[in-house]
Amino acid sequence: MFKFLLILFLIGYLIFKVGGFFFRLFLGRTARTAQERQYKENNRGRKTKDGIHIDHVPSQKGKRTGGNFKGGEYVDYEDV
Repeated sequence: MFKFLLILFLIGYLIFKVGGFFFRLFLGRTARTAQERQYKENNRGRKTKDGIHIDHVPSQKGKRTGGNFKGGEYVDYEDV
């Protein structure tokens, strides 16, 4: 009975160690490919016809520009 439990324990320990190795190997590959994909996405950028590299163009959504400002209320300030 003791031999059986010892062998069972050793087999379980071996499976635990080998399974952990394969899990880390698989997880490492997955993390590396995700990291490479993210790096390529971030460094994609755009180039103009003159060869100028543009990293980021901010969106104009919700910002006031000179063209869409309709005016405001006139306030007359008096000198004190």
